[in-house]
Amino acid sequence: MKLFTVGAEVNHYVGDRQYPECREEYPEPCRCGGLMHATAGEEEGADGDVLLITQCDQCGRSEDSDAY
Repeated sequence: MKLFTVGAEVNHYVGDRQYPECREEYPEPCRCGGLMHATAGEEEGADGDVLLITQCDQCGRSEDSDAY
């Protein structure tokens, strides 16, 4: 399987639905047909929770992005 970067580390595999490095509930289906992977960011939200960095293994978009 091919590795790709989510956040600062190249540690996610394209097409891997059971990847243990993803945050809980990820990867999840992306609207393009790929998988949306997630990793913990370095910042915290206003509620103190760690903000997630997400990226699709096929189209490259983030969940925060409206682009398709």
